[in-house]
Amino acid sequence: MKNINSVSKNINIGVIGAGRWGPNLIGSINRINKTKVVQVADLNQTSLSQLQSRFPNITTTKSSDDILDDKTIDGVVISTPVASHIDLVEKALTKGKHVFVEKPFGNNTQRSLDMCLLAESENLHIMVGYVFLFNETIIALKKIIENGELGKILHLESHRTNLGPVRKDVNAVWDLTSHDLSIFDFLLQDRPEYVSCLGSSKLDENVADTAFTTLKYQNDIIAHAHASWLNPRKVRQITVIGDKKMALWDDLNLEHPITIYDSSIGLDQSYYSDSYASHRLSYNRGDVVLPSIKTNEPLLAEMNHFINVIRGTEENKCSGIYATEMVRTLSYANESLCKDGSLLKIER
Repeated sequence: MKNINSVSKNINIGVIGAGRWGPNLIGSINRINKTKVVQVADLNQTSLSQLQSRFPNITTTKSSDDILDDKTIDGVVISTPVASHIDLVEKALTKGKHVFVEKPFGNNTQRSLDMCLLAESENLHIMVGYVFLFNETIIALKKIIENGELGKILHLESHRTNLGPVRKDVNAVWDLTSHDLSIFDFLLQDRPEYVSCLGSSKLDENVADTAFTTLKYQNDIIAHAHASWLNPRKVRQITVIGDKKMALWDDLNLEHPITIYDSSIGLDQSYYSDSYASHRLSYNRGDVVLPSIKTNEPLLAEMNHFINVIRGTEENKCSGIYATEMVRTLSYANESLCKDGSLLKIER
């Protein structure tokens, strides 16, 4: 790969997209040692003016080509509507730039794969923004699962809701469930084999604002994701059900993001019975534990990883290949959504 091996060299970054998320990306990048955003492009002059008042040392432009043609820029960060992602990634790669692009990578599996092949041929890196993989509380939840404290994992359930922000470029599956899909895959170290998705389009008949996506993994593990822009409460929760214990992850609980419940249901078969209904179910309701979990700034950690990937000091954990598999699964979920929740096998 085309790495910048000298850790003493300054890394110059150009950002395409100065909307709602762009300033957060810029702020994080500028906090990284020997790294700075030198230019930002956006079609909206108002956004650029607001950005320049916040970051006066950054040059702004309404043309992304100004960034792509600048030979002093080492990497490009893309935070634009999803439909524009792949075209901008392709342009950046052909101009010799490393690329960070916000999730989802694109909306077409084959084109996403083509970009991975292009990056490889140009010795460049693509990193896609699945920020929860850099969240220390999610990493802690994964360690709890791996150490066997919860026992055999039976199923997972996520809720990601709020009153907006409503998007027009993608539906709630691509916008919200994409996060939970990445977390499910990370926690289980697996990819789903089947998907079913039901949705509702109350705000715009062409865009699903609410979706219920069910994913089936190996070992009969079911993961269910509820996503909605049309909900009175902001919720960011994942429940993991094991046969020994259960865990709740709550992204909005800053003091105790993980709760472990010593709760389970056992089947007592120590005596003869002639029907399932007559088996004795044993309910265990034990202690509730609030482990001490360190927190971090996931976006800063994500941007720092991107810079280290460019430098060649870290292995890319959110590569284009990884993100292409996310696009594949999301595409099948979207197809199921269009088919009123049909269960589809994900062909890989």
